[in-house]
Amino acid sequence: MPSRHRSTARAALLLAPLALAGCGSALSDATALGSDPRPAPYTGTIALTSEPPGARCVLTNTASGNQVAAVTTPATITLPRGTAIIEATCTASGSMPTTASIRPVRDFASNVFHPQPVGTGIAQNAAVVASGATRRYSDTVVHLPPQPFASAAVRDAWFAERAEQTRQAAAPAIARAQRVPGATIDTPETLNRYLQEDLARLDAQKAQATIAPPLASR
Repeated sequence: MPSRHRSTARAALLLAPLALAGCGSALSDATALGSDPRPAPYTGTIALTSEPPGARCVLTNTASGNQVAAVTTPATITLPRGTAIIEATCTASGSMPTTASIRPVRDFASNVFHPQPVGTGIAQNAAVVASGATRRYSDTVVHLPPQPFASAAVRDAWFAERAEQTRQAAAPAIARAQRVPGATIDTPETLNRYLQEDLARLDAQKAQATIAPPLASR
């Protein structure tokens, strides 16, 4: 066989596993997403906002301990793909200090293919999972509880609403992981653990929240 033909054949053999991995990714992605649309391509940045707006936030890479950014919301934060969880700790006048975890999630954009951990894709999958090359960070809103609350009833309602919003936000990713664990990188158990961590953080804040003293009667 001429050398040119041998080179072409060799290249085809090297590319074949990647093509198969891409096909496998497309099939598993469709099943994992269900009726959910694919997100827009990741730009390497996220929008960080807060309620109330104008909070001062310090973002820290929990893997390295390095500060990622210090901003006043609303802000655009540069976050390259990776595996590290970023914590945003925010403060604002009249509010409780609040920390939110910004976790990298599987990127289901149409231009991202995540090798499946089967056959020739096992080694590719391991490398991609370790690098975080198919993960992305998401726009984040940090909700800071008022301090103090007007009443115990207002406090309880605020935290109950936030807990429900937290559950609803976590539900789509958990459902995807249950449908196709290999497509989402994170298992349903991992995602449920993250949810429980967020709910526990809310419970801790609620326990520390104060109630405004009643107005003195005239």
